[in-house]
Amino acid sequence: MQVKQEKTQEEIIRELQRQVDELTTTNLLLQDQLAHKEQFIAMIVHELRGPLSPIINYAQMIARHIYTPKDEGATPQRNAALLRQTNIIIGQARRLTRLVNDLLDSSRLTSGQFTLIRETCDLVVLVNETLEQLRPVAPYHTLIANVPAAPVVGNWDCERLQQVLGNLLDNAIKYSDEHTIVTVSVQPMQEIVRVSVHNMGASIPSSEIGQLFRPYTRLEGANKRQGSGLGLYITRLIIEAHGGTLRLEPNTEECSAEGSCGTTFSFDLPL
Repeated sequence: MQVKQEKTQEEIIRELQRQVDELTTTNLLLQDQLAHKEQFIAMIVHELRGPLSPIINYAQMIARHIYTPKDEGATPQRNAALLRQTNIIIGQARRLTRLVNDLLDSSRLTSGQFTLIRETCDLVVLVNETLEQLRPVAPYHTLIANVPAAPVVGNWDCERLQQVLGNLLDNAIKYSDEHTIVTVSVQPMQEIVRVSVHNMGASIPSSEIGQLFRPYTRLEGANKRQGSGLGLYITRLIIEAHGGTLRLEPNTEECSAEGSCGTTFSFDLPL
């Protein structure tokens, strides 16, 4: 009877060892697949970034020369239309740049290479510049900056924060109706500054809030909208890397007759 029990124990040990070996092999395979995925993403990002920079640069050069026409057929109305169209090219190219950066950042986070380049950054200037870049590509929305008259300066990564604002504003525009208002507010406090982006679109159900900041996650109401599912995830990680917090604010305003209460995302940054 004792021998039979010992054999059973040996069988259990062999089975456990077999499972460990299988898990080890699977883990090595997954690591290899992850490494190949990161290499592929890095290659795609490199190939996309290549043409984006000259597209933006040449479009900006065209915009600067639009109001110095030498052809007799040029008119103020024609120049204004050309300038608007050129600004749309610039705005969409910058939006694609943000999407490319989100993709690259998701890969860097996996490999532990996500870093900040801190410098003196004025949030007031950053908000105004970001809104100016987005106005041509959101002509049917009213974009408002509710910012202090004085600078709000901190030791932040300015490019990353522009990526954050661009992602939040893209969502605010995408998920609200045309001819509505999107507002960006900057509120300095004692030790932090709070930045919020509010739209007049549909509110996010409380049952879906837990999915908001997960990578590659699309909410049920967002299925008809195009997107990578990375924007809010990367935005949260950028803010947290600054020592701040990103949140979805609870609704404090009255809802419209259609039941829309609007959506407000805000983040705090240490001063």
